[in-house]
Amino acid sequence: MHQDRAPESVWAAAPEPAKRRLRLFRRDPEAQTLWQSEFEQQDLGEPLGLWATDEAVALARFDRVTAYAPATGEPLWTWQPPGRDVIVRVSQDTQNGLGVVLHHDDGEPAATHVRLTALALGSGAVAWSREQAKDQLGQVGTDHAREVAIGGGRTATVSSREADAPPVVRCLDTRTGAVQWERSLPDQWGDGFSVLATDPPVLSVRDDGKRSRPRLYVVREDGQWHVELPGGYKDFGPAVAVVGDTLAVGLEPDEPADDEKSADTLLRAYSVQTGDQLWEWRVDHGRTLHPLAHRGYFLVGNGYGSRVTVLDPADGRVVAERRFPGFSYRARYAAWSDRLAVVCHAVSETRRLRVFRWR
Repeated sequence: MHQDRAPESVWAAAPEPAKRRLRLFRRDPEAQTLWQSEFEQQDLGEPLGLWATDEAVALARFDRVTAYAPATGEPLWTWQPPGRDVIVRVSQDTQNGLGVVLHHDDGEPAATHVRLTALALGSGAVAWSREQAKDQLGQVGTDHAREVAIGGGRTATVSSREADAPPVVRCLDTRTGAVQWERSLPDQWGDGFSVLATDPPVLSVRDDGKRSRPRLYVVREDGQWHVELPGGYKDFGPAVAVVGDTLAVGLEPDEPADDEKSADTLLRAYSVQTGDQLWEWRVDHGRTLHPLAHRGYFLVGNGYGSRVTVLDPADGRVVAERRFPGFSYRARYAAWSDRLAVVCHAVSETRRLRVFRWR
């Protein structure tokens, strides 16, 4: 993500009241809660994505996109896919005020096309909608499309061209469907693929071999590199973030044995161009991490939705931290201006969405 770098002062805490400054045990500053969604009394499905701008905060599920006023949480609009279509993927960001959803009729597995629809965040109106050949997008399942990512006006996907050939990473223009470029992976390694990002395409790849370790591939038009998950860790995190030439990804530790301590949760940073490891940041509050690129820094939220840390992409230095009141399971985050939205991915009754002001 290409953003102008803001001065570090934007992350500074507001002055504490005198009584709080005199506390013997001080804690990290607490973000201001703006609003939170009503408690869901039934399971409405796991969120597929979250968009947040000054126009709206929008949450996507398999059967709808619901938008709320950013300042108050008041419902603004709801969009549902046509017919029996279900949403299986949404864009990771908005471009020119538009969010994109990928949807299809999951009751028609023989269908040759899916559909991409762009929604105006301010109104929910359909800005454009087009068909997309299904065989250009890898596997589009009944409830997910992990081999597809949409963001920055690009759709990145991985698919097999032939049974005995390496998988192909393909980048398409999201609006038109035109192929921008494609590149084969160096070998046929891997049985399960998830595309985590589009610029550049980043793939989390698993293999069925009993001693195989997951890999993270970064693919560019002119080359690629990969790293293997180190021992003591079970998987790469569900998201990556890019600031300049620095890519950040979380490493989730293995479940510890009864008498052992788990490894620290890690955020590792790599050079996008070379794959060299640049730095790492260790933390013990949460097993998963969700990095965001915002204002030229990394914002790293923990999996409980209770803490966000700002890191300098140059060296991993901690610039600021905030506590977030409340709790989420497998939390994911979206940031805009001085505000952050936290969405809970628990498949159960919960307060699904919480919105905070940084200072």
